[in-house]
Amino acid sequence: MKLQIFHADKGDCILLESQNGKRILCDGGMSRAMKADVAPELAKLRKANKVIDFAYISHIDQDHIAGVLELLQNELEWRTFEHQKKIKNKKAKQPNVPRPPEIGGIWHNSFRSQLAKKQEPIENLLAAAAPALLATRVPELQNAGEEIYGIATSIPEAIKVSRLASSDILGIPINAIPGAKGKPKLLMVRPGQKSFDVGSLKLTIVGPTAKELASLREGWNNWLSENEEAISEIEEQLQKKINALGTATAGAPIDLRDWNGIPDFKGVTAPNIASLMFMVEENGKRLLLTGDSQHEFIIAGLKKTGFLNGNGLHLDVLKVQHHASEHNMDESFAANVSADHYVFTGNGENTNPEISVIEMVFDSRFGSNPKALARAPAAAGRPFKMWFGSSADNGPINPAGKAHMRKVEKRVAQLEQQSKGMMTAEFNTGAFLTLKV
Repeated sequence: MKLQIFHADKGDCILLESQNGKRILCDGGMSRAMKADVAPELAKLRKANKVIDFAYISHIDQDHIAGVLELLQNELEWRTFEHQKKIKNKKAKQPNVPRPPEIGGIWHNSFRSQLAKKQEPIENLLAAAAPALLATRVPELQNAGEEIYGIATSIPEAIKVSRLASSDILGIPINAIPGAKGKPKLLMVRPGQKSFDVGSLKLTIVGPTAKELASLREGWNNWLSENEEAISEIEEQLQKKINALGTATAGAPIDLRDWNGIPDFKGVTAPNIASLMFMVEENGKRLLLTGDSQHEFIIAGLKKTGFLNGNGLHLDVLKVQHHASEHNMDESFAANVSADHYVFTGNGENTNPEISVIEMVFDSRFGSNPKALARAPAAAGRPFKMWFGSSADNGPINPAGKAHMRKVEKRVAQLEQQSKGMMTAEFNTGAFLTLKV
């Protein structure tokens, strides 16, 4: 498998490609990074008559969903232009944005998911999950205000993604799993759930679980009543675009509940905990996509799906969760889950990736504390590499973020030297890095 690790600003964006040419876009990063770095590269696929088979959005945070929304809006502009040409509108202007490749489907626990009856099982009721994936953080936690703001900003973007993907606009199926029968459901770990294939890639959902999502239902109380005007404005904007495209709506797509708010879990918000996570396998190689989940929930998911036992788990690639935030990784996780390649996203904003997390990973391979060392026998004496989606001089970055990335680069260089060749690292100085396993 091949990974293109894009510069995604403070977010995540990875294009995963199988050996037989199937592609999954894993999150979309921030909109400005999509415009500057990702979209021009993806447009090359269109010109080569290649497609993105699925776009996977781990959760509704802006630094994961905004770039995907940008892609969908770009495609809508191009289809509108094509329609105007078809009806011989001489004033139609070609969009000045790159046209994205065709997207075969979207995996996202979204606002657009069908809402079942109240008496039906929680797994079906949660198909309208996004409002429930909201949370507050306790006031004293670092960056609390920004996190809350980011969630609030992401809600309208999630609505737009679901609406643009709908059958009466772009016609992109949501949560359609290859080989699955019946109506698409919320994607979660379910009893007896089977893995599925995308070309030569085998995917297994390792999170979230019904238990985690059930605890989030309590949050459906106040959000809608506080944001009715904003939602109406979004619908009005989309209606204008639909009219320009020459299609008709099939009714209002939004069926939300109010939001009261759910407490965070040890500094990690509910949307992050509810991240959609996959184990991806191909020809004996394994990649774990973690979204922004928290280490305890990742461990629980890996155990529930049979990937982790008492001997630890060694992967080919680990996408380090939540841009290597200190709230989402601990010593036990680093010991239980090791890899040949660790992918760190984030551009230094909010001090992510955290130096303490990078050191935690290093200590799991070279530390003096036996309890902290990687438990998987395959990790012993094995070289590994750290991949960083950003660098101090790469892309739009605030002064504090730039300063933090300088510290990260300095510390990583020290760890490389200390490892005596067993650890290597690479920082992204362009649009993307390419990792092949």
